[in-house]
Amino acid sequence: MPKINTIALAAVVTLLTTNLGFAQSDSIKNAIVPVKQIVIGNKPDKELKVSNPDTVQKQAKAVFPGSVTVVDKRDSAVFQIIPADDDIIAARVEGLENIMPMPYNEHVKKYIDYFLYKRPSFVKEMLEKKEFYFPVFERYLAQHGIPDEMKYLALLESGLEPTIMSHAKAVGLWQFMSPTAREYGLKINDYMDERMHIEKSTDASFRYLTWLHNYFHDWELALASYNTGPGNLRRAIRRSGKTDYWDLHNYIHRDTRAYVPQWAALNYLMNYSAEHGIFPDPEKTMYPLATENLLLDGPLNLEKFAELNYLDLNTIKRLNPHFTSNDIPSYARNLEIKIPQNTYAYFEDNKDCILDLASVLSDPTDDIASITDSKGTYHIEKKTVKKYYRVRSGDYLGKIASRNGVRVSDLKRWNKLRSNTIQKGQRLVFYKTESTRVYDAIEPIKTTAKQDNKPVLAKNTAAPAEERTNVKVVSQSNKVATTSEKKTEPSYTNVSKTVKRYHFVKRGDNLTHIARAYGTNISQLKEWNNLRSNNIQKGQRLAYYTTITERVYDNVKVADDGTILVHTVQAGDTLWAISKKYGYSIEQIKKLNGMSDNTVKVGQKIKVKA
Repeated sequence: MPKINTIALAAVVTLLTTNLGFAQSDSIKNAIVPVKQIVIGNKPDKELKVSNPDTVQKQAKAVFPGSVTVVDKRDSAVFQIIPADDDIIAARVEGLENIMPMPYNEHVKKYIDYFLYKRPSFVKEMLEKKEFYFPVFERYLAQHGIPDEMKYLALLESGLEPTIMSHAKAVGLWQFMSPTAREYGLKINDYMDERMHIEKSTDASFRYLTWLHNYFHDWELALASYNTGPGNLRRAIRRSGKTDYWDLHNYIHRDTRAYVPQWAALNYLMNYSAEHGIFPDPEKTMYPLATENLLLDGPLNLEKFAELNYLDLNTIKRLNPHFTSNDIPSYARNLEIKIPQNTYAYFEDNKDCILDLASVLSDPTDDIASITDSKGTYHIEKKTVKKYYRVRSGDYLGKIASRNGVRVSDLKRWNKLRSNTIQKGQRLVFYKTESTRVYDAIEPIKTTAKQDNKPVLAKNTAAPAEERTNVKVVSQSNKVATTSEKKTEPSYTNVSKTVKRYHFVKRGDNLTHIARAYGTNISQLKEWNNLRSNNIQKGQRLAYYTTITERVYDNVKVADDGTILVHTVQAGDTLWAISKKYGYSIEQIKKLNGMSDNTVKVGQKIKVKA
């Protein structure tokens, strides 16, 4: 048995006597080096909660000779920590050295002591989570040729919590800021943030680490610059004249000096926690789960989707933490959703029913696809756009960065600048996130006339949501025969319909401009929207009516009396329910109505078989 480390034991006694009111001697007071910087999770340390020494004494049970009772600084949990001699720890640390150096010095020792004697609950929690996340990390580390020990970086950044957000708005396991995330291809929108995507964020993080290593040609420097930024690290190298991390440690920004030592301490504790008496709780341990990837389109309610697959929502959230809303809008396409492998066969057997019933959103108003202007139906997406800036006389990087809302360090990285020197006329690249209108795809059909001086809008085979809702049939036009050049296409009738649509008021809008844009007049707009005056507000939704035409083919199934049966969608209706009511398959209904997905909305007219 290793001899007890008297310094560490004194530190523990100091901790207990200070916080629990026991008498303390001058010989052990302040024996442990104070920890001033703690990076993990970007959360401030909490003070010890336990104030009753009797409670701790009742919980403390000696399980190993020489172990000492420790109360965790975060949650007051009681641990029996087994100390070890410095020489033993040093030998263990040296044995962990692979590609990256692993010295056991005063800085590393300080944080090993900190996690052992003040934050053992954190070590225990990381042991319980790492089985779930580390296999993913290790796969991408091997793919990118990065040292395996870099996986402990995620413990330092986020505490293995994929949905965590720092005070600086960095998000996810690897704490990406939004501009950097978008630069590395991670999507951020109103229902999804791929900084929280376990695999995609890991891949992006390791691509960024590879870039840092190619820049500094050293993994320790790449690790430090991941936290402080390459610009700050370059300045430290210039000031010190050193390129070895530990030689320039004291020159690094003080907020980053804790970073590499904490990484080394956690590397040690993830491998030698048992030797110090810290074990994961089997009931809380997150074990790897075999999964299947689905590629789905919206709309989709994740809570209903989980229920229909006999899963709980927490399982879906754990496998897909990047979804920030349970309601996925109708314009979402190619959603990657993981489900447990043992559920996949059931999903495949019941796919039509599950997707149909899960397409009903909790609150239909959350589906913001129904925004329409004179060009058609659109939704808003945030996209990262590559832009350029031409340097003018008097410009400097700080001024340019401030003007364009970016950081100097990012500006230098994007343009591979090694200093702040720029020249007049030089072209600089930068990336900006902008809100962009994305119009729904429309396949136009030729029309022959306009009615009431209103524009006739063609309807595509897979109609946008607005063209399938609140429809009133006004009249039917003449039958159009098939031309000889298109013998394969059946004859059809052009049906004119008045469609209710909406305009969302923008800054600078007034009723005159809106009425003119949609071929109507102010009085009609006011009547349709129950307006008592001409005052409108930005963001207000105004209803208006326009006329469209739709092809109705002659080979449509009809009832005995020669009429087509039409079902008006009611609240709670789905294609699955409609198909069961009329004995008509979902695919037949979709084909008959020219629908590309299972979306239906209240008031929509659905042609069904007699």
